[in-house]
Amino acid sequence: MRRSASEQQGGERPIVVWFRRDLRVDDNPALIEAVRSGAAVIPLFVVDTKLISALPSDGAAFDLQAGALRELEDMIRRRGGTLLLRHGDGEDVHRSVIRDFQPSALYFNRDYEPSARTRDERIIRLYRTAGIDVRTFKDAVIFEPDEVLTVDGRPYVVFTPFANTWKRLPAPSPRSAPRRIRTPELSGGGVPDARSLGRKTAVSAPIATGGERAARKRWEWFLRNGLANYDRGRDLPAIDGTSRMSPYLRFGTISVRRMVEDVREAIDAGDAAASASARKYLDELIWREFYQAVLYHFPRVTTGNFRQQFDALRWRTNSRYFEAWKEGRTGVPLVDAGMRQLNETGWMHNRMRMVVASFLTKDLLIDWKRGEKYFASKLLDADTAANNGGWQWAASTGVDPKPLRIFNPRLQGERYDPEGDYIRRYVPELEDVPTEFIHAPHEMPGQLQHELRCVIGRRYPAPIVDHASAAAIYRKLFASVKHP
Repeated sequence: MRRSASEQQGGERPIVVWFRRDLRVDDNPALIEAVRSGAAVIPLFVVDTKLISALPSDGAAFDLQAGALRELEDMIRRRGGTLLLRHGDGEDVHRSVIRDFQPSALYFNRDYEPSARTRDERIIRLYRTAGIDVRTFKDAVIFEPDEVLTVDGRPYVVFTPFANTWKRLPAPSPRSAPRRIRTPELSGGGVPDARSLGRKTAVSAPIATGGERAARKRWEWFLRNGLANYDRGRDLPAIDGTSRMSPYLRFGTISVRRMVEDVREAIDAGDAAASASARKYLDELIWREFYQAVLYHFPRVTTGNFRQQFDALRWRTNSRYFEAWKEGRTGVPLVDAGMRQLNETGWMHNRMRMVVASFLTKDLLIDWKRGEKYFASKLLDADTAANNGGWQWAASTGVDPKPLRIFNPRLQGERYDPEGDYIRRYVPELEDVPTEFIHAPHEMPGQLQHELRCVIGRRYPAPIVDHASAAAIYRKLFASVKHP
C-alpha cells in the first residue's frame, strides 16, 4: 500500500504553501508564516491547464514566468527544500495534493481579481470540507481594498482622496526570507515555458527576464539612477526614465512593501527636488492599489463601463483601422512607435499607453475593450486592474473626475519626444526624416520624400484619420451620452 508523505514523515502533517503571483522567497507572508509554524512545508505551484488555455498572453509572458519559477525553485533548494510543480486542472491538482500529503493547512497570499477570488473560494471550500485549515495573507498590496475607505465606509472612486487616506495609514514593513525551508520528499512536474505549453511567442525582445535577482537588480538600478529624476524623466519615452518594475510586480518577484520602504527612505534622505521626485513615484505605486480597489469593489468593470451611462455610446467597428493600430501602421508616428514597442518588447512606456489608448478610442472611435484585450495579449506586466483602469481612464468611461481628455498625438510627440528619438527607434522607416517633419512626415515636400526614400503612402502610410475632425466627432458622442 502506498503511504502518504505525512506518514513517511512520521505522522507530521505539512502545510501547503500555494504560490501564485508571489514567485519569491523574500518577504512572502504565506511562506514565512508556514516556516515559522515549525511544520514541514510543501511549496506548491499549480500549472493550471484550464487557466492557461483561457489566458490571451503571448508566449513571452509564459517564458518570463518560467524564469521566475526556475529561480524560485533554486531559492527553495538553497534553503533545503523542494518546489512541487503539478500540472492539470486546478481543483484536480489540489485534490491530489490533499490525497497524497494529508496536509494540516493551506496557506496562500490573497488575490483581488474577481476570477481569482471565485477560484480561491472554491479551493478554500475544497480544503475545509476535508477538515483542513486555510489561512490567507496580504501580500500584493500595501493596503487591501477594504482598508482604504471613506469616513462612511465606502470605496473611493477618485484617486487623490484615496491616495491621501492611503498615505496616512501605517505601512507594514518587509520581512526577510526564511533561512531554511523544510519539505517532505517531493517530485513531479517540470517548469513550463511557452514551448512546452504550446504557446506562440511573437514578442521578439522581451523587456524583462524572470526571477527575484533580475527584479532586485533593476530596482537597485532605478534607486541609484532613476528615482531622483523620475518626476522629469518619466514622461520621456526615449530615455530609460521609469522603473520598469511592472513585469516583476505582476509575477510577484519583488515585494511591494520593500519597494515602498525604499522609496520612503529616499523621500526622507533626498534634497527637495529628489524627495518630490520620489513622492511622485510613490503616487504611481498608489495608483496601482487604487485600480485594484476599484476592480475589487466594482467587478462589473471587467465587462462594462464604470460610468454606466456610456454603455449607450456607439463605438465603430472598423477592422482595417484596428489592424493598423495594432501593427503600428496608422501614419501617426508617435502612436506607431508605441504600438511597435509593445509588439517588440511586451512593454510600453506609460505616456505612450495613454497616447495610443486615446488614439484608439477618441480618434478611431473603437471600443476600449478591444484595446484592453490586445494589451492583455502582449503586455508582460498585464494586470487586470491596471489595464482595465488605464483603458477606461483613456476612454472617458472610468474613474476620472475630468473625463473628457483627448490626447493630440502630434503635440504629445513634440512635447515629450521633441527630437523624434523614440519614433526613430521603433519606426525605422522614418529614421532619416528631419526633426521638423518627424511628427508629421506626410507634410514633407514630395521631392524631399523621394530624396529620403520615404514616400508617404508607400514606405510609410499617411495618417488614417484627421485628429481634429475625429476629436470633434468624439466630443459630440460624449456630449450626447452625458447629456441625452
